[in-house]
Amino acid sequence: MSRADARSLTRWLREHRALVALGTAAALLTAYAVGATVVAADRDDAARAAQALAADSTAEVVSTRIELVAAVVRAEAAESLVDDAEASAATRQAELDERESGLDEREQEVADREKAVSKTEQKIEDDRIDEGVWTVGTDIEAGTYRTTESVAGDCYWAIYRSGTNQDDIVQNDIVTGGRPTVALRDGQDFETNRCGTWDKQ
Repeated sequence: MSRADARSLTRWLREHRALVALGTAAALLTAYAVGATVVAADRDDAARAAQALAADSTAEVVSTRIELVAAVVRAEAAESLVDDAEASAATRQAELDERESGLDEREQEVADREKAVSKTEQKIEDDRIDEGVWTVGTDIEAGTYRTTESVAGDCYWAIYRSGTNQDDIVQNDIVTGGRPTVALRDGQDFETNRCGTWDKQ
């Protein structure tokens, strides 16, 4: 642009300041309107984005809540199963305890019977006289004795006064049959040969 043109333009701008100002204002208004439109559009986009985000967040929250409820249901079901298992175990344990108690009672009964049988057997043993020479009151108890079975052959028995080396005979006999009986007192010795066993009566 030449100087002359520049001067002409300057004069024109001075002469037409109001027009230029109006043009500038119009340009500014246009720019503002455009900017406002852009901002409004941006606001709408932002609102839509916010709504979409809210919808996504709501869906995520709902999904999380559903998962949480499902987890709670599963936990309650598992707890119920555990409670049932514990109750069943307690019942079985009670049954086992009852059976064990019954077994203990039976074992005690068996033990008592065995003890009674042993005592009876020991009593029979104590009240039984076998072949040999016995001192009444020391080896055997005083009392009346009879052979367990009928004798056969020559069964010999004798009662001596103790301490006489079988020289002081109180009573004796040779039995060839039946079941002989003797009465023994303390201070005596008793001899039995070929008579079998004698039981206290």
